[in-house]
Amino acid sequence: MLNCSVRRKSTRWRFQWAGRRTVLCTLLLLPLGLGGIAAQDAEAETFSDDTFFSELVVQLDTFAPVGVAFAPDGRLFIWEKAGVVRIFKPGQNGQQGQLLPAPFVDIQGRVNQFSDRGLLGIALHPNFATNGYVYLLYTFQNGGDPFDSGPKTARLTRVTADPDNPDVALPGSEVVLLGSIGGGSCNNRPAGSDCIPSDSSGHSIGMLRFGPDRKLFVSIGDGAEFDFADADALRAQRLDSYAGKLLRINANGRAPGDNPFDDGTNSIRSRVYAFGLRNPFRFTLDPDGEPYIADVGWFTFEEINRGRGANFGWPCYEGDAPHPDYQDFQECQDLDAGDVVPPLHPYPRSEGVTVIGGPFYTGTVYPPQYRNNYFFADYNHGWIRRLILAPDRSVQAIEEFATGVKGIVHLELGPDGLLYYVNIVTGQVRRIATGPNAVASAKPRRGYSPLTVTFSSKGSKDTAGGKLSYSWDFGDGSPTSTLANPRHVYVTPDVTTFTATLTATVITGPNTGMSSSRTVRVTLNSKPPVPTILSPANGATVVAGQTVSYKGTATDVDNHAVMLAWQVLLRHDAHLHTFVGATGEEGTFVVEDHGAGTYKYEIVLSATDASGLTASRQVTLPVGLPAVPSASPEAVAFPARPVGASSGARTITVRNDGPGTLKLKKVMLGGANPTQFGMLADTCSTRTLGPGKACTVQVRFRPTAAGAKSAELLIRPWSPVQDPTPIELTGEGIP
Repeated sequence: MLNCSVRRKSTRWRFQWAGRRTVLCTLLLLPLGLGGIAAQDAEAETFSDDTFFSELVVQLDTFAPVGVAFAPDGRLFIWEKAGVVRIFKPGQNGQQGQLLPAPFVDIQGRVNQFSDRGLLGIALHPNFATNGYVYLLYTFQNGGDPFDSGPKTARLTRVTADPDNPDVALPGSEVVLLGSIGGGSCNNRPAGSDCIPSDSSGHSIGMLRFGPDRKLFVSIGDGAEFDFADADALRAQRLDSYAGKLLRINANGRAPGDNPFDDGTNSIRSRVYAFGLRNPFRFTLDPDGEPYIADVGWFTFEEINRGRGANFGWPCYEGDAPHPDYQDFQECQDLDAGDVVPPLHPYPRSEGVTVIGGPFYTGTVYPPQYRNNYFFADYNHGWIRRLILAPDRSVQAIEEFATGVKGIVHLELGPDGLLYYVNIVTGQVRRIATGPNAVASAKPRRGYSPLTVTFSSKGSKDTAGGKLSYSWDFGDGSPTSTLANPRHVYVTPDVTTFTATLTATVITGPNTGMSSSRTVRVTLNSKPPVPTILSPANGATVVAGQTVSYKGTATDVDNHAVMLAWQVLLRHDAHLHTFVGATGEEGTFVVEDHGAGTYKYEIVLSATDASGLTASRQVTLPVGLPAVPSASPEAVAFPARPVGASSGARTITVRNDGPGTLKLKKVMLGGANPTQFGMLADTCSTRTLGPGKACTVQVRFRPTAAGAKSAELLIRPWSPVQDPTPIELTGEGIP
């Protein structure tokens, strides 16, 4: 999915579950509504125009949702990284909306969720109301461990809604449209095979959108590794590979016949609309149907690209300049600069890391200056900006719209003329509104009957400055209150959660008659459970390659059944890098070297009881330096050799003596006279060694001039904070 590090972009996770006992596995959902949005404010958000604010539409599990799509009847399709598509039905006539308990479709058994992989894109057919077609784009897992880190492939498939119950898909209706070859690496298949590569843990597939001509656009990343100059990235330059492309296809997956590289057949190149992309995770279409592609960069630039038939240059170019790490490859040397289309808008990684392309604002709710602006966000730096285009479609200005919104993975325009966004970190779908903004709170929110609760509307306002009237529905059938801050006594013998609703209505000014609602929940006769993390200990240092086991439990004073849920997070400097969740009492994960910066793992245990009350505990594990290679012998002195004559091979053994995994870069020769020595065999370059494992390099001496010669064989760890291990090489050339 996302690649959001500064350079090296993903932590490789592999979870192994043993002895799990799940006490309760029911999913507890909030009954939220578009007509009466539930209360949960994003306190860190700041809008450049203070007449805007965001409001919660629906709360899902944290780190679950990755996108939304609107059906013609107003239903909101929400897809989750793990392979589940949910439906949220908006409320009518002031009623609360509902997140349906049964998923529209659940394909978790076929989705690989490792790191940035998953179900990352869906689209509804333009004729969805009559044919029920929903398109799914995901990394394919052919059974087994859904967190398997090995090379994978991706798929574009289609499912059909049940005509008798359009809130669920017909069982067995999934049809593969692209990526019929599944499993392993596409590199093992002939060029032009129907194989979508996902060799890396990141930038595999992205998004789906139908154009006004009912052709389907599909974005696909290069599928290559991100911590070195991987030759697989060059597939983005090859028209016989899906990697690094924006495709345009018919709704049945076939080539439409009018694409820029059409060859008259149903080939891959006939499906290509643009190429030379790294990670086009999100894109949109302008009012004329032209794609605007947000391409996540490596370590220099984020890009917004536009152009039919364009080559955007990756990996030979990043931003508007050649990428130095790839200039040794012949394909980049052969690429003429004039054939590369520069980005419409690049921005450096000092401004943002992981661009999230949003929509053009074509609604009428926001003021006129926002019309036809292109909105985009940055996942890590947490801002939303708008790109203002001149009449000739050049960039006229870039304006800040919001800050403090870290975690956005999708930005979409709703049928109500409001911008919606998905925050994967919080698990929320929120929308950006203007007008009245109700804010509801309650103290206490739990306790035993009879319970006196004080409600507050503090923070409620009309952004146009009008006065508000208030109406509180306490959710227990009692009369409503028109006080701004009423008190209410709840009485019940049972464990019950009441949902109180505040409706604030504008009674003066230009927004007179407009209203906004918020809900707050109060739980009676229950206290939250108490979770305990038994291991690991808080503050324990971990190193790359180490297997970390965690274990926990929970108690509940009311003897309710309790569900345990874990989240293992990796924080790189000030931002979140990656995440994984699981249920049960225990599990393990493997720590990996993640590159430059300061890292720590956070292991969070949440306990939720049958009443819906939740409590959490966490431990923090700082990441220490990874393993350091050792080499034997530490120096090699070759016998004197006549000029032009080669010595025999000498073997140098490189070993990982540490507890963690050792990742090596390409082994190189350096020092004073590197050309006088050479490597005859090398099993160490770009190798990963487990604890106690070893590899070998064979070197020889071949003097080209008389005199003493010296060089160093450099064993280079991937970690940029570690220096190479030098092996001294000496010899003498005899005239």
